[in-house]
Amino acid sequence: MVPVTLPLSTHPGLRRVRVRRSDGAVMTDAVAVEAPLEIRVNGRPLVITMRTPGHDEELAAGFLFAEGIVTHADQMVSIRTEQASTQAAPAELAQGKVGAGARVMVELRDSADTATLERARREFRATAACGVCGKESLDDLEQALPAIIGVDVATDLLAQLPERMRPQQTLFEATGGIHAAGLFTFDGELLSIREDIGRHNAVDKVIGRAVLDGATSLDDRILVVSGRAGFELVQKALKAAIPVMVSVGAASSLAVEMATAAGMTLYSFVGPGRGNLHL
Repeated sequence: MVPVTLPLSTHPGLRRVRVRRSDGAVMTDAVAVEAPLEIRVNGRPLVITMRTPGHDEELAAGFLFAEGIVTHADQMVSIRTEQASTQAAPAELAQGKVGAGARVMVELRDSADTATLERARREFRATAACGVCGKESLDDLEQALPAIIGVDVATDLLAQLPERMRPQQTLFEATGGIHAAGLFTFDGELLSIREDIGRHNAVDKVIGRAVLDGATSLDDRILVVSGRAGFELVQKALKAAIPVMVSVGAASSLAVEMATAAGMTLYSFVGPGRGNLHL
């Protein structure tokens, strides 16, 4: 069952701003919040990402899982969020200060992959538009992937999934400027959905939720994303052994090549009367 979302009036991912419309009317409009999140592991900084506040611990868990630092929730002794700074004043913003940040503090057991963690420790920043920013070499893009067990899901069902997800995209409905990712069963039941200004963050959040719930593999799930199917999203899905991925946007060449080579069903550019099943 999909969790009940927060009322938009109190949602940390939404802010109202004053705008002047093209007809001259001055009014308030809703925009998606973009703010920094620092993930610290065992007391030391690991990564800063620009994200939409909400479900930050899931984002951190999903990121650590995608990077191969943890493989299951038991490797995390604790995970908690703390506010790191307050919203910057206009004068501070004009000087380049961001403010309004938070930290997720993760403590790992000795069973976590400390070698991978140490390799990942670098000054590593990710924008809301980039899931691979901060990688220093081509080798850093490579991830060991589990074997994918191919499944046969009818494209008629896959084509319906984005529309089944849309009623839960409350921030998108309010702002028109935010991505969503959802996990479905093979029967088309929506299990979880998360929204974020960064498409890779939205994927990390839904995968992180599953990891925190005890999953070590999502080989019985379908991932649906509201944007394009880029390499970094396909890689995150494959890292979680997800065998089927659906995207509303088009797929990139590397995403197609990686998905088809791994045996993943990739159905992209899905909309009314259209869809591309990559062979």
